[in-house]
Amino acid sequence: MSDKISVKEAGGRKIVLADSAAAMDESTKGDVFVDGSHCGINVGEMTLDTGAGAMIGNDAGMGKNDAGIAGLKFLDKHGIPAAAVSAMSAKIGNGRSTYEQGKISVVNEAARKLGVSAGMSAKEAADRLLESLVKSGK
Repeated sequence: MSDKISVKEAGGRKIVLADSAAAMDESTKGDVFVDGSHCGINVGEMTLDTGAGAMIGNDAGMGKNDAGIAGLKFLDKHGIPAAAVSAMSAKIGNGRSTYEQGKISVVNEAARKLGVSAGMSAKEAADRLLESLVKSGK
């Protein structure tokens, strides 16, 4: 997949897929961004800086000291819902695989409060996050 594609829209918000978190920009502000990147601290910072409404990435096998998901806690501090799919369920670096085959392995508290939980499909999680963003109007 080159760059990013929108797969669903509701209330002026979208679910956007990309192979890399680096594709986040002003055009994805307020959207649910689903990518194939790890969820490290730098991805959390990108999510915050670009104003994405929510993010789903790959846990990349978690890594030493959970470095592969450190961005989830960072985003939680800013009230941004985020989750990661298991690296065993989706191809790393492939946003479509994350969305279509990914199974959520870990969520931050902001996402948990919106009904996202470990074990659900990334597609279901993205739908819940989109619905919540539309309802909140944030």
